[in-house]
Amino acid sequence: MKPIYVAVCIALLSMLAGCKGGKELATHQPVSREVRNNFETLMASYPEWTTFSAKGSADVGLGKGGSLSTNTQVRMVRGESLQISVRVFLGIEVARLYMTRDSLFVIDKMQRRYVGESLASIGARLSQELSLATVQDALLGRIFLLGSSSSACRIDDFEVIESGSSRWSLQPRSQDTRFGYRFDLNGTKLLSTQLSSADGSKSIVCHYADFVKQGTSDNFPTTMQLSLTGLSLPLSLNLGYDASSIAWNGKVSIEKLDLSRYTRVSATQLLKELSI
Repeated sequence: MKPIYVAVCIALLSMLAGCKGGKELATHQPVSREVRNNFETLMASYPEWTTFSAKGSADVGLGKGGSLSTNTQVRMVRGESLQISVRVFLGIEVARLYMTRDSLFVIDKMQRRYVGESLASIGARLSQELSLATVQDALLGRIFLLGSSSSACRIDDFEVIESGSSRWSLQPRSQDTRFGYRFDLNGTKLLSTQLSSADGSKSIVCHYADFVKQGTSDNFPTTMQLSLTGLSLPLSLNLGYDASSIAWNGKVSIEKLDLSRYTRVSATQLLKELSI
């Protein structure tokens, strides 16, 4: 299996997680004081940040198509850029995902080719605007509203479903007409984020685990288990951060590759070749 699969998986997640919401949910359920307190505690515990970096690993599974394990390096500048470097033995970079406020690039260094699209053009095909901020929130294991930053979330922006014990879920009141999304929590820990098409034929589920202390609470996930269904092949991605390598608000260098010697290909061409 080719390492470019890792970057493509994350790019597919980015395109869905970056869409802005649409229609408004009409129902309103009373929210218990316990859930309100948990929500406020969780939001207050998120570390303030301008940059983030971490080393880790990624495991990609393609059903019967095999699996692939690689090392990764994630670097982010809040609201400006995201870079995920995919590396194999000896730390050799073989693929890269690079995202800015207005563009998305998936770079295959082994085949010296790349996909480059403006977020505006991707959004036009999806009939929705894309947002870098919500992709960054998803990679940091945060609750978000599509098209806005996590710091803007309020409990009244969500329909709350209490499942008993300490389990509860959040479903944003503003939902896209073609897919919906929700967050499942246990106390002040985000357990999963789920996005699914209106007809249920396609879905992305991200489970968060292996929480460590960051900021004022121990709710930062160092493992993300993503599964995508409804594609030509079932696709899964386990993305992990090495807790000892996590750094906030330090100097982050994000290098923009010189693509003049790379061949530009369309997203459709690359996905077809990878049978996704």
